[in-house]
Amino acid sequence: MISFLQPAALFALVAATIPALLHLLGRRIPPTVSFPAVRYLTATEKEHSRHLRLRNMLLLILRTAGIALLVLAASRPAVETGSGESHMPTAWAIVVDNSASSSAVVEGRRVLDELVTVARDVLSRFSDGDRLWLTLADGTPRQVSRLEAKAALDALAPSAIRLDLGAATRAAALSIQNEPLVHGPVVIVSDLQASALSQGTRSNTRIIAWQPNSPPANRWLDSIISEPEQWSPNGAVVVSVLGSEDRQGALRLRVGGTELSRAVASPGERAILRGTLTRRGWTRAVVELDPDELRIDDRREIALFYSDPASVRLASGLGEFLNDAFAVLLDGNRISRGNQITLGELSAEGVSIVFPPADPALTGAINRELRALGVNWQYEQLMEGEWILPEDIGPAAGIEVYRRHALRGSGQVYGTVSEEPWLVRDGNVVVVASRMEPEWTRLPVSAAFLPFLDLVINRIAAEETWLVKASPGDLVDLPKSASVLFGAAEEQPVTVPPIGRLMAPLHPGVYFLGGVSGDTVGALEVFVDPRESRLATADESDLRGSLGDRAEILTTGEIGRELFRDEGRTEIANLLLILAAIALLAEFLVASSGGRARKAG
Repeated sequence: MISFLQPAALFALVAATIPALLHLLGRRIPPTVSFPAVRYLTATEKEHSRHLRLRNMLLLILRTAGIALLVLAASRPAVETGSGESHMPTAWAIVVDNSASSSAVVEGRRVLDELVTVARDVLSRFSDGDRLWLTLADGTPRQVSRLEAKAALDALAPSAIRLDLGAATRAAALSIQNEPLVHGPVVIVSDLQASALSQGTRSNTRIIAWQPNSPPANRWLDSIISEPEQWSPNGAVVVSVLGSEDRQGALRLRVGGTELSRAVASPGERAILRGTLTRRGWTRAVVELDPDELRIDDRREIALFYSDPASVRLASGLGEFLNDAFAVLLDGNRISRGNQITLGELSAEGVSIVFPPADPALTGAINRELRALGVNWQYEQLMEGEWILPEDIGPAAGIEVYRRHALRGSGQVYGTVSEEPWLVRDGNVVVVASRMEPEWTRLPVSAAFLPFLDLVINRIAAEETWLVKASPGDLVDLPKSASVLFGAAEEQPVTVPPIGRLMAPLHPGVYFLGGVSGDTVGALEVFVDPRESRLATADESDLRGSLGDRAEILTTGEIGRELFRDEGRTEIANLLLILAAIALLAEFLVASSGGRARKAG
C-alpha cells in the first residue's frame, strides 16, 4: 500500500494536464487551397501522417509522465514494507528524566549522560515533518523543533527537582492526543525509579520506556530535626539515615568552617549531633554524610535558631491543664518567667494570649477590652459540635474541637476550623477561639498539647522561629509576617506575594524570611525530596500499573526496531525522480530526432 508523506504536493498534478492542453491548442486544420503547385505535398503528408501522429502522441505521453513523476516525487510516496524509517508526519512525545537521581554515577559515568545518549538516538529517528513534545524534570510537555530538542539535550544538567514520572508521562500522552497528526508512542528515557511512578488515569497511548542499567547502592539523609527548634544556646540535631544496604556512615554537623559534632549511623538508625551556637538569631548549618554514588542527598543545609526563651507570665484561673503545661515548659527551658508574653489575660504591655471566658456572660467584657487595646478581633456566638483541626494548626492537626466561639474581625489568621478563624492575631494580641479544657477540645489531653502551646508562645506570640521545609519547586505557605525571601549573599531577594504562597527555589539550601521592618522572621529549608534517593528500578508490571497495558520496557536496540513498527515505510521519491529524468531525456531525444528528420526532408 502506498501513502504520501507530503500529500499537499499532489495538488500540483494539475500541471500534468498542460502538455495535453498545448497539444490540443496546436491542432489547427489548414484551409483548403486549390493550387496545383502544392498538390504533390498532399500525397507526401498522407504518407507521413501516421508517423507524425505516433511521434506527437509519444511526446505528449513523455511530457505528461515527466511532470507527473516530478509531482509524485515531491509528495514523498512511501510503500509499506514492514521495514525502513520513513513515516507519515507524526506527533511524538519524549520524556527525558534529568531529576536529582540522574546525577548518580554508575561505573564511572553519570546516569544522565547515558540518558542523553539514548535520547539523541531516538531524536535522530524523527523527521522534520513530525511534531515533537519534550518533557524534562519539571514534568511540563513543551512543543519543540528537532533543532530545539537537540539544543536542550546538549545543555541538559541534573536538576534538584523530583520528577513524578507517572504524571509527566500522562501529560505527554495527552499532548499528542490533541494533535491532528498520526499519534506515535510516548518514549520514556529515564532511570525508571519505582518511587516516581504515581497512580492516575491510565493512558491508551502506546508507551515505550528505555531499559536502564542497574542502579547503584545508595545511602541518604532522610530527615533532620532540630531539638529544640529554639536553641538557648545548646541544642541537638536528630538525623535519620536510610539506604539500600546496611553500611555505616559518618555524620558531621558544621557551622561555617567549624565542626560542632560527629556521629556514626547505619541505614534505619538515628543519630544525635549536639552543639552550641555562639551567635543569637538564625544560623546556616550543614549536615554531611559520607559520600557515595549519589552525592546530592549526602549533604543538606539546615537552619538553626538561637534565642533566649520567651519570658511568660501565667494568669490565674486558666485551669490545671495550662498550669501543668506551663510548668513543663519552664522545666524544659522552653520559656522563662517574665512579662514579655502574658498567657491567659489581656495586658497593655508585651504580647497577650487570650482564651474565651469560662462564663459566656463575660464575653462582652472581654470584647470591650479587646476594642480598648485596638484589636479588631471579637468573640461572637458560642457553637457546639465536632470539628477537626486542619494541618494549618501545625502540631494540633487532627485534634477534635467540641466547642468554640465564632471570631469576627481582621488580622493574621494562623489556624482555622471548618475554614473559619480559630487561632488569630492582631497587633500584640493572640486570640484563641476555644478554651484549653477537655469539654472544649481534646487538645489538652493529647500529646500535641505541649508542642501546640510552644508554637503559640514561641512562634505566633514571639514571632521569632518560623521554620518552613520544602523540596525544590514545591508550593509553600509562608508566615503572614514574611515579606521577602533571602538566599545567598549574591542572590537577589524574592518578594513574597500578599497571599504568602510561592514556589520554593529550585536550588537546595537555606533561605531566610524577612519582615516588613527588615528583621528576620523565619527560614525556609529547601532540600531534595527523599523519594529521589530511592533508586530501585520499576519493572514492566509497575510501569503498566501506573500508565496502562500498552506500556513496555525495551532495550536501546529494541527501541530502534520498535519505534516505527506500526508504520514501517520505504520512500520511493528517489526512484520517481530517476524515472522522471528518463522520461524527460526520452522526450528530448524524440523531439530532437523529429527536428532533424524535417530538416533532412
